[in-house]
Amino acid sequence: LPYKNGAQVDEAESIVETIKDGWNVPNRIPFASEIMVEDGAPVTQKIMAKEYGNVKYFLLKGDYLERHDEIKKGYKVEEKGLFAVVVDTEGREAIRHYIARGSIVEADDDAPVETQTLLARPESDESTVIAEWDPYSNPIISESSGTVQFEDIIPGVTASEQFDELTGKTRLMINEYISPEYKPTIVLATDDGNIIRYAVEAKTAVYAQNGAEVKVADVLAKTPKALQKSRDITGGLPRVSELFEARRPKEVALIAEVDGIVSFGKPLRGKQRIIISSENGIIKEYFVDKNLVSLVNPGEFVHAGERLSTGQMSSHEILRILGVKALYNYLVSEVQQVYRRQGVNIADKHVEVIFTQMVRQIKIVRSGDTKFIEGDLISKVKFKIENAKILRLGGEPAIAEPFLVGITRASVSADSIISAASFQDTTKVLTEAAVSAKVDDLTDMKENVIIGRTIPVGTGIYKDQEIQFAEDQE
Repeated sequence: LPYKNGAQVDEAESIVETIKDGWNVPNRIPFASEIMVEDGAPVTQKIMAKEYGNVKYFLLKGDYLERHDEIKKGYKVEEKGLFAVVVDTEGREAIRHYIARGSIVEADDDAPVETQTLLARPESDESTVIAEWDPYSNPIISESSGTVQFEDIIPGVTASEQFDELTGKTRLMINEYISPEYKPTIVLATDDGNIIRYAVEAKTAVYAQNGAEVKVADVLAKTPKALQKSRDITGGLPRVSELFEARRPKEVALIAEVDGIVSFGKPLRGKQRIIISSENGIIKEYFVDKNLVSLVNPGEFVHAGERLSTGQMSSHEILRILGVKALYNYLVSEVQQVYRRQGVNIADKHVEVIFTQMVRQIKIVRSGDTKFIEGDLISKVKFKIENAKILRLGGEPAIAEPFLVGITRASVSADSIISAASFQDTTKVLTEAAVSAKVDDLTDMKENVIIGRTIPVGTGIYKDQEIQFAEDQE
């Protein structure tokens, strides 16, 4: 909320700032990656125009852009802050592209360009490797310099020796089946006198030697990641049904609710405790179930919406933490993955229409002076109409939050009696409508199609505000 309690506001001023809808979880380099570029080194790529028009070059000077009309094709960019601005026929900015240092300009200043016209390219065709990591395993990294000691890592009992053809050396591999009385652990005695313990799982490859000296960030062991099973269209269709019906997965992945730094706390009843501490003092605790595996490490910085453990992400959790737009992106991506594996191309708009119906209802959090009850699921249209009426009378409006329902429930719980009764539970819907003396206003298309009336589209569609068109004065 941008205002404090009791602050004065003007008419048409935004009272609530929506942050979740515009939030995208940023991609980041995985834990224990090897950085291959220096800090501040320029990384270039091909820049293609995304609009029609003429390209003009500007250089960022402080808080403003300075025109640079002397740039020609073949110019090598040596300075920071160069922008290629594509302007339309009236000189208005259509789109702006940033050109990194080390790029070669491929279009003259004020030259006409079309979409996909090459504006700049890297100096060489060689790709730049930013970081390298092992995508098939999770490494265990030493947090400090010290001496390694093995605990319950016994060759022939809890571990077996394997020969590494690349290095020509043997290393220990933790057995898949271990007696319950053994708990293989790598103990690190740091130089400053502290003891750090790293529990190792089955099939973990141990790279450190017992009694050896290690330094900070040395790899002590690697645990293989679980392999993803191949899916066919028959195996994927239940996944589509699960998404459309908004079912909660059996094994739900933990999702970070705030930005912050990860630390591990004391386990509770065999469950690993993950603590996220944000910059503003908010602390969130999560407990990883025994059949799930943690995907984060102590000291990592995570963003809200990042996965903390294995398992299936819940659509309801994504909506609660990241908002409606992030939910749209996730659901469309998950549905499309199933069909694209089989070469079936479906436009996103068809899937988005279905998901729009799934989030058309909202849940009342605070009823205020309205007729709603806390916990009610109502349509956004009813919510806006009731709140507008209460505000005109000087009362306290209701507060609601987005809510996700499956397509079956969304159809049955439609505002229209005819629309709800035409799908499932016809007797139940009509009985409730008769007992409650409901009135069908015939505002949507479905009920009007059923009874043969003109459908409310175009100028007849529902709108929040009346639109007035100014008459042509010419």
